[in-house]
Amino acid sequence: MKNLVTSFLSVIFLISCTSNVPLNVRQSPAMDPSIKEVRTDFPLHIGDKVRWGGTISTIENKASDTWLEIVGRRLGSYGRPYAEDKSLGRFLVRIDGFLDPDIYKTGRKVTIYGAVESKITRQIDEHPYTYPLVKAEEYYLWSDYSYRVYEQTAYSPYYYDPYLFPYNYYPYYGFGYRYYPYYGYGHRHRYGYYLRPRYYY
Repeated sequence: MKNLVTSFLSVIFLISCTSNVPLNVRQSPAMDPSIKEVRTDFPLHIGDKVRWGGTISTIENKASDTWLEIVGRRLGSYGRPYAEDKSLGRFLVRIDGFLDPDIYKTGRKVTIYGAVESKITRQIDEHPYTYPLVKAEEYYLWSDYSYRVYEQTAYSPYYYDPYLFPYNYYPYYGFGYRYYPYYGYGHRHRYGYYLRPRYYY
């Protein structure tokens, strides 16, 4: 019964987190060439629909639109870029209107859906780099805060629980158990057992 309740709550939590993410951001298009494929053969991919994402490197507000330079990352659940030290290449995206640079700032994660327009060559320090330019049709700026889904497997030796105070961190003993007793300082959870969270980025 506890497993059923936990699964139900996890599904509701995921739905609430992704309800405002555009459908084209959540789902990959039928033909979705990679950044590398587009850079290799621009003429072949002009007009192709792509769903790319990553971390913002620079933002440039022009008269009628905003250009973002993005360091491409792999996309996970619902199109959210992974937090990893691996780049799939860089690309430029053109978005209609003004974007506040204090919000769309360096390091924020964003996913875009749009069509490949052209290629543009710019300098990265002394190195010339050719960027695919994408005209965004839809885009989504991801929260700085990771969200968590409760599941069975442990991923970290320490877990933060808001029900515990004043010492909110405690060690996890054993792997592969959805529920386990509390070992450490602070107050026992009201149900006596804790759920194990997995963090997504």
